[in-house]
Amino acid sequence: MISTTTTVTSTRVKIVSAAINEPRTIVVRPIGNDLYIGGADVTTGNGLVISNNTNFTIQIPQGEELWAVVSSGTHSVTVLTWAVETA
Repeated sequence: MISTTTTVTSTRVKIVSAAINEPRTIVVRPIGNDLYIGGADVTTGNGLVISNNTNFTIQIPQGEELWAVVSSGTHSVTVLTWAVETA
């Protein structure tokens, strides 16, 4: 498993990079404000909202990235990532 903390602002930022060889399961936890997640075009208008201080689990397909943005200010998001067993 890999744990990272990233600063997120009103300018979208990549929080999970693409993995070429495997899908991954991740847990996302916003700290300080609600977080909006999606693709490279995520905004507060089209992103999936994750409430502040809650855990959200999602599976990221092979080759895909996850981006995040907040409505205002500077906040953190913690992401826990691990590979999905496909065998």
